[in-house]
Amino acid sequence: MPSLSLSHLSQTIRVRGIDPKQFVFCFLVVLLLAGCSLPLPYMEKPVAQKAARTAFAERRLDSVALKEFLGSKGRASPGATSGWDFETLALVSAFYSPDLSVAEARWREAIASSGMSLSLKPVQLDFLLDHHSLTEPVRPNPWVWGIGFEYVLPDADRRAAKARLANDQVALARLGLADESWKVRSVLRTVWIDYFAAEERIRLAEIEVQTLRKAFAMIARREAAGLLGRGDLQQAETTLKRAESERAEAQRTHAGQTALLRAALHLPPDTQTLPSLIALDWKDMAEVIRSFSDDQLQELALNNRLDLKEAEARYAIYDAKLRLEVAQQYPEISLKPGYEWDQGDHRIKLGVGLPIAFPAAHKAAIDTAMAERDTQGQTLLAIQERVLQELGRAKRDVVAARDRLSEIQRNQESLEHAFEQIKLSIRLGETDPIQAVEAEQKVITAKIQSLEAEVMYQKSLARLEDVLQQPLSSISLKGTQ
Repeated sequence: MPSLSLSHLSQTIRVRGIDPKQFVFCFLVVLLLAGCSLPLPYMEKPVAQKAARTAFAERRLDSVALKEFLGSKGRASPGATSGWDFETLALVSAFYSPDLSVAEARWREAIASSGMSLSLKPVQLDFLLDHHSLTEPVRPNPWVWGIGFEYVLPDADRRAAKARLANDQVALARLGLADESWKVRSVLRTVWIDYFAAEERIRLAEIEVQTLRKAFAMIARREAAGLLGRGDLQQAETTLKRAESERAEAQRTHAGQTALLRAALHLPPDTQTLPSLIALDWKDMAEVIRSFSDDQLQELALNNRLDLKEAEARYAIYDAKLRLEVAQQYPEISLKPGYEWDQGDHRIKLGVGLPIAFPAAHKAAIDTAMAERDTQGQTLLAIQERVLQELGRAKRDVVAARDRLSEIQRNQESLEHAFEQIKLSIRLGETDPIQAVEAEQKVITAKIQSLEAEVMYQKSLARLEDVLQQPLSSISLKGTQ
């Protein structure tokens, strides 16, 4: 079998009427242009469900990756004896949140898309081969070889509009990431309030049960001595069983809130224990809010609300699209250089492409882009009004919840004062001890009512924080921004 060599290939080309020098020249040019852009390989990244389940099951508050993340945010992972504050656990929730990972992936996608939209148009290479039929006059060689290029000249206005559009889309995706971060924090804060409320309900329920047990024992002794009837003992027993049932319900509620807190932190359901937690100082935050005027709170809301910033970013995107449509009504000029070999003659060609575009043909696209921008502008104004309305309602709810809590606390203080007077009378032998039990039960009931009112007050402050979209603890340090 004959071997293939360059000399053999050269002879074959000559036999067929093709100049080998021209063939090699064109072949080298093709290789050179093909090597200007090296193709990137396809990278497969399968979704490993088994690995994802394993990673979820291994989530812990003492993981090295979590500690490094907290360190990058200026916070240290608390030790075994110290407690976790809310802001630190909010970072834990953000670190493990799958929704936040999706928003971050969309942000990276927007960054990649911006690079693609700003890339230059590729140079087009045409490899030309003409053959003249035998009906034409006799020619030394029927083949004509040539190569041609087409390069679109960059347009400054069009490229600037594309750059602005790409940057605005990246900014919008970045705001989406921030918005998802706030949602994670907001969910955790609500669960946090209910968790501490459930702990306090258990404590009060336990105090009530112990008090009623003492009362039941006292009534049982008097019933045995014939001082009280059987009906009094049955009534005391019924009251005690009701309190024990409420304590069991409080324990079940606390278990449910513990599961919700574990889910808000995106920890595995089989996580047995939660770390020591530090309650928020809501009273101090409430005093900070009271020190701000309505104008200052409106300024905070309008400057911090992410939905407003997203609306502004969308308006900027539609404005950039309008600029791009205006720039695209002008034609793109392209250069078309080329080379041709014909019967030994070397011909250099230079062409210019200038598409003819009629202004009326692009007017519909410009009008549409302008209408979309105007619509987004009206949407921005509507969101501003909605934010101010939400702020007014949230501020009224905070004031109403605070007044109700103050009223209930005053009633609680009055009952506590009466209870102390009764205990003093008992020590002096002037009052029946059974009255102390009744007075203490009234105090416990008032404390439960006060707890419920405080929970409502804390949640109203949480809603106000959501309207402002700035942590109330940071307002006291930074003020208006």
